[in-house]
Amino acid sequence: MKCAEIMTPNPKMCVPEDNVSVAVDIMWDCDCGAVPVVKDMESKELVGIVTDRDIAIHIVKHAHSHPSQVKVAGCMSFPAIYVGLEDVVEKATESMGENKIRRVPVVDQNLSCVGIISQADLLSRLTGTEALEAVYTILEQISAPHGKEAEEPTKPDPAKSDDADKKSEQG
Repeated sequence: MKCAEIMTPNPKMCVPEDNVSVAVDIMWDCDCGAVPVVKDMESKELVGIVTDRDIAIHIVKHAHSHPSQVKVAGCMSFPAIYVGLEDVVEKATESMGENKIRRVPVVDQNLSCVGIISQADLLSRLTGTEALEAVYTILEQISAPHGKEAEEPTKPDPAKSDDADKKSEQG
């Protein structure tokens, strides 16, 4: 199955120069958590994506900034990770999992944003266990910790903890 067959077509978009309030309004009106960011509304050339998380973290981190004073360019993710219209759905799910993203924009041959694929699109448009497996795999990869947190925690040695407990009881 091709990405074009399961994507949500013609998503609302914003440009880097927009205030984040424009992106937030789109998210609210369209009940979505991500907005593709394009170079301009004419070419719709994809340059990035801004998510509700990007905005929330940026605003909280820079508490001195009012949302109406923050530009999309200041908190968007770039360069954009994307798939093509003719790419197979597996490429989209792999990109989502490998990059720990919940949505991936779809572009045409000119790199113009023509759609977006979300986990909800996968669940609603794929059939049977194929959909569940795809979303489960993405969620598993997205949820995996990264950096230092990814290291396996050290398991306590029961023999040592018994000794430590006895010593603490002895005071």
